[in-house]
Amino acid sequence: MGFDNEYEEGLEFDEDLEEDLDDKLDEIPSEIPSKDINSKTPIPRATSEGKKISVYFISTIGPEKKQKLLINSGNLVGDIKQTVANLFALDPADFYLSALGITMDEQNPLKEYEVDDGDDILLIPASIAG
Repeated sequence: MGFDNEYEEGLEFDEDLEEDLDDKLDEIPSEIPSKDINSKTPIPRATSEGKKISVYFISTIGPEKKQKLLINSGNLVGDIKQTVANLFALDPADFYLSALGITMDEQNPLKEYEVDDGDDILLIPASIAG
């Protein structure tokens, strides 16, 4: 084995420093303490039964904007509101969804409001609807 410089010439490999790792495996206690593991898997939601409909969302906040979305009428209004908030770059706490003159409850599925294909849903500022 060649050395690259004078400093390395004085170094030698000492084979006596090898450890027998198999002996340390025998020292592990037979009972490993168990930890409670919290799952990061989301809780499965109940299957939303509904039909896919095309709906127009119209923002009355700032300049009027209109966006068409294909949604499942079985989805919760709160979930739809979150999607619409992202689409219009708004905070979900700043508005309510309204269809057919009714302000929708976020805990209810959209199908409870009898919204049909092609209907409009308004984004109403929270300061007006609240």
